[in-house]
Amino acid sequence: MDTDNRSERAAIVALVAGVSLVLATACARTSVQDVQVMASGLPRPSVVLVHPFAASGGVVALSGGVLSRAMEAMENTPEAQQREQVAQQVTQVLAQKLVKRIQDLGLPAELASAAAPAGSSTLSIEGQILSIDEGNPTRRMIIGLGAGSSEVRTLVQVYATTSDGRRLVEDFYTTVKSSRKPGMAETMGAGAAAGRVAESAAVSVGVTALTAHSQTVEGDAEAAAKAIAKQLSSFFFQQGWIPPGMEE
Repeated sequence: MDTDNRSERAAIVALVAGVSLVLATACARTSVQDVQVMASGLPRPSVVLVHPFAASGGVVALSGGVLSRAMEAMENTPEAQQREQVAQQVTQVLAQKLVKRIQDLGLPAELASAAAPAGSSTLSIEGQILSIDEGNPTRRMIIGLGAGSSEVRTLVQVYATTSDGRRLVEDFYTTVKSSRKPGMAETMGAGAAAGRVAESAAVSVGVTALTAHSQTVEGDAEAAAKAIAKQLSSFFFQQGWIPPGMEE
């Protein structure tokens, strides 16, 4: 009976920890730097094409901590393959979320799959993922307040294609970091929090660690898409493509 109770308590703590990670990524800190606008008075595009951002496993810093190490041991996946998987996941989520946010601004947007028709007025959103740092989810869970924070940094390039040809019309950098929410130690005490995390990892690695890992990566990619769309909305407004109040 005692063993069953301990397992149940550990599972509950693991679930709470997983939820905490989700909430942390939902309140990410974002910044946009070095915005350069090279054109004004452009014709409204017939379509906005969002290209998957260039990324490779070489820009990925995998997460550390108790839960992550337990997860990696269970998966038995080579580190290089893990890095590539994370890079591709961030790229895919970022592109999909960015398309949706541009559509919400009232412009026709879609994932780029082929060259735009000759003579059409299109806007292409391209770029590179410069770095993906998964941080340390265990430190975020226990300490919080920015400790072990994750980060995704991108370079965004906007190209306009008109009857005059294709040209770069805007570029900028974005940086997204996980939130500074307090961790478990804030309310439980450091010793109790550390013990609970270790117990949670032992009991629930098959569910909690995998879920937390996926949600952290997806959360950062979605936050990056939001930051990019916010800057794009200012550009769209300056061009007269969206009415006042539509800027994010």
